[in-house]
Amino acid sequence: MSKTGKFSTHHVPDEGTWYQTGDTVRLEESARHIRIVKDPAGEYEVHACRHATEYGSDPPLLRVSLRRGPIPEWSDRP
Repeated sequence: MSKTGKFSTHHVPDEGTWYQTGDTVRLEESARHIRIVKDPAGEYEVHACRHATEYGSDPPLLRVSLRRGPIPEWSDRP
């Protein structure tokens, strides 16, 4: 994971789950791995997702950028 500013970037195995911008997710962390799980009550919002082609890993990796907390809907803003 790398973190610069308000976004954190995670490289996770491409297991067939694609993350759309705006998806709400949570992180499941163990000593060796991080999993990103779609969860409407999660504490992170997906900012970007792409194949991490700069790494020749097997299985391939996804590069997922997250930011803490979903953006409130316009109707919820003061």
